Amino acid sequence: MNKYTDRLHALFQLEFFGMKLGLENIRALLDFLGHPERQFPSIHVAGTNGKGSVSAMLAAVHQAAGKRTGLYTSPHLVDFRERIRVDGEMISEAEVTNFLERIWPKVEELKATFFEVTTAMAFDHFARYRVDIAIVETGLGGRLDATNVLEKPLVTIVTSIGFDHTAQLGPTLESIASEKAGIFKPGVPAVVNCDPELNPVFEKVAREIGCEILFVRNWKVPAPFAGINPSLAGSHQKENVKTVLAAISVLPQELSFEHIRDGISNVASMTGLRARLEEIHSADLSERGLRLFLDVGHNPQALERMKEFFDAMDIRPIVIAGLMKDKNITEVLQILKSFGSYFVAVQAKTVRALPSATLTELAHAAGLPASDGGTVLEGLEVAARKAISRDTLLLTGSHYVIGEFLENFQRTGWVLQSAE
Repeated sequence: MNKYTDRLHALFQLEFFGMKLGLENIRALLDFLGHPERQFPSIHVAGTNGKGSVSAMLAAVHQAAGKRTGLYTSPHLVDFRERIRVDGEMISEAEVTNFLERIWPKVEELKATFFEVTTAMAFDHFARYRVDIAIVETGLGGRLDATNVLEKPLVTIVTSIGFDHTAQLGPTLESIASEKAGIFKPGVPAVVNCDPELNPVFEKVAREIGCEILFVRNWKVPAPFAGINPSLAGSHQKENVKTVLAAISVLPQELSFEHIRDGISNVASMTGLRARLEEIHSADLSERGLRLFLDVGHNPQALERMKEFFDAMDIRPIVIAGLMKDKNITEVLQILKSFGSYFVAVQAKTVRALPSATLTELAHAAGLPASDGGTVLEGLEVAARKAISRDTLLLTGSHYVIGEFLENFQRTGWVLQSAE
């Protein structure tokens, strides 16, 4: 192994120690580094779904305006370096290596987690590049998430609330909302786009913290901006655009219509954002008359958005999906049954993955026609054999599933291995 892969392997080994909510370790790491998190303005984004798209749109808008822009998101799909970008460019292997060598004694002393170290790396990278602004997405929750050391962001955003990570965030939507609202800061405007029934939770936190709150559902998009469309598929992305526009409306520095339009219209190419109902084009798919869409959605709320997308096109796709053991499998399968024509269960290469055989059995029990596809790439072959000309395939379920596909596709250019 070279120095980069050796250091990265050591970083990933920290994942075996699990996640640890709390700010003590990250504060100690950042103190060791000279507090890079205090050296740039930021926008802090939390939410169950939509936070990745909103973060990328905000980054693209600021890039279009000529601002040197940092973007920190998680998880990655293929390359760890996707998590940390400046003006769309990933952190280099040498920069990852140098940072880990510099901080590793402190990491071992604190027994810091993977996400704490990665967050410190992002903030150090942004400070070194003297970014004009950093868009920072929470990893999990908000209140005790390592990113919540940002003391005075320009605005905080909560994109949506749904049932996810209930073991860490609480069993109710109200408890989850309260944890996400933990990113609110005194005197910093908060922008929220959630079910209005949860407004009292956010209002209570805002009163206690001392900040103004803007509810996106009650906010009207100014006429000139109403026609701006994202380069991302799905009607739900219009809600994400509205969240972005609402956040921009409370920023201290005005951004022009042209910069906002150009950023939102080119978000994927400018930031590297992928697998939000993304259609894959390849010769082997064209030869068989097939279409393939990718989406990283993995919870019921995200699956409902996919259903809306395919229902609007009057398409019932063959769904290839792998799910993690801790997800609401029964509810996810019921939603898939409502819009998919057939289900192929796959198993990503992670200990968190539900075995594909088990997932197939659960699909049958739910009344969903299904096959055990095995691995992600094998599952695509199973789906292709099941398909007829002009069928549509949907690959979804987790970042792990999409990442395995994209790693192979970027390397070979093939979707269906039997086409080689």
